[in-house]
Amino acid sequence: MPAAPDAPHRKRPPRPGFWIVLLGVGLLVGCSTQTKHRWLTFFFDGVPAPGATNAPARVQYDEDGRPLAMPEAAPAPAPVPVVHAFTPHPPYEDKNCTECHVSRFSVKMKGPQTQICFGCHDNFLTALKVKHQPAENGECTGCHDPHGSANPHMLHLTGAALCAECHDPFPAQAKAKHQPVENGECHSCHLAHGSEFKGLLTRAEDKLCFECHEDIQQSLQAAKVKHQPADNGECSSCHNPHFADQPKLLLKPDGQLCFECHEDVQQQLQAAKVKHQPAENGECSSCHQPHQAELKGLLAKPDGKLCFECHEDVQQQLQAAKVKHQPAENGECSSCHQPHQAELKGLLAKPDGKLCFECHEDLQQAIEKAAFKHDPAANGECASCHAPHHAAEPALLLKDARQVCFECHEEKDMAAVEAHAKAPAGQGCSTCHDPHAGAEKLFLKPGAKPPAAPPGESPK
Repeated sequence: MPAAPDAPHRKRPPRPGFWIVLLGVGLLVGCSTQTKHRWLTFFFDGVPAPGATNAPARVQYDEDGRPLAMPEAAPAPAPVPVVHAFTPHPPYEDKNCTECHVSRFSVKMKGPQTQICFGCHDNFLTALKVKHQPAENGECTGCHDPHGSANPHMLHLTGAALCAECHDPFPAQAKAKHQPVENGECHSCHLAHGSEFKGLLTRAEDKLCFECHEDIQQSLQAAKVKHQPADNGECSSCHNPHFADQPKLLLKPDGQLCFECHEDVQQQLQAAKVKHQPAENGECSSCHQPHQAELKGLLAKPDGKLCFECHEDVQQQLQAAKVKHQPAENGECSSCHQPHQAELKGLLAKPDGKLCFECHEDLQQAIEKAAFKHDPAANGECASCHAPHHAAEPALLLKDARQVCFECHEEKDMAAVEAHAKAPAGQGCSTCHDPHAGAEKLFLKPGAKPPAAPPGESPK
């Protein structure tokens, strides 16, 4: 039995929801913007305000895939895109692609970068003594964007961020940092492509440093005594130009730095028996100025005033003393004492007697010519009787004249001498005796000699 033909297809009537949507669309077509927004927010979530959009910002790209503009969202309710100024490379702006590329449809370059770049730019590398390696190697795009950039000179990055792409960043924990370095102002001291000076410096070292440190330059020019490295403008021989762990950007601690040049002082200090504590501790700048001074030896203050900064007790005793040794009173400490080290106690420049005879030559000659010499004077033991700086007794004696003599000569023995018994009470020994030397055994002065005894009698 043949199959019955299929029944004709019936069209289903539209659902009620269709008519509602169709009605809404029809209403929206003829409604105002505000009415449309009200209806749309009734049916849907996330409808943007009138005039606004929730679509992502459109970014244009160049042939290398670099963004030409980067809109920044402003915090205001109605954001206004902020676009960084883009400086295009003129050939790129003029769409002259073949100035650099084989064709406008190829990224292949027409030749090495230096050949292409110096086709328009002057070859500034030829005459320079010191060249920046990327520039010398023709790696122009290592720093510059070939099509354009929002940074000056079409740089990829600015300041220290660009330099840090090749150069290791300076330690963040460095105790002392040069302000230009800390601020990322590399170009304030260095040239980017090449220079006439080592380190790609913009100027000779001294002139460069004095651009900021004018006070030091003026002090140097006016000073009587100048430290040779400072006078020669060799700032980096003592200072690190970027950072350091020492104050003032010093390359090494105070003493170690000075001994780089003053090796003789270091060797003498190491071998010496007696060492001045500041010198032994390497505290050179406690006495010496590092750049210039008005005094010989680059001393920070005149001889005496400098010493009294530590030796206040000597200063106070001098001020209160009745009798003062002239060199000490004049502050001429270095006339007797060595400033760094010595072989003798008290940092004396020479042994006791020889040092005193530098000024007291007449006494030295008298002792040498005398038939009889007082042992302490003959042995140069001046300090056994005299104080070197000040005293309460005449002639800088350590004690009352009689008491000084009694240090060696027993008082009871002296009292037993017949001539002493006739002496007025309290009379000093030096009234009759020369304390240093004499023509006869007892060093009697001419007026103190007893009269000659008659023939046959012994002198009393």
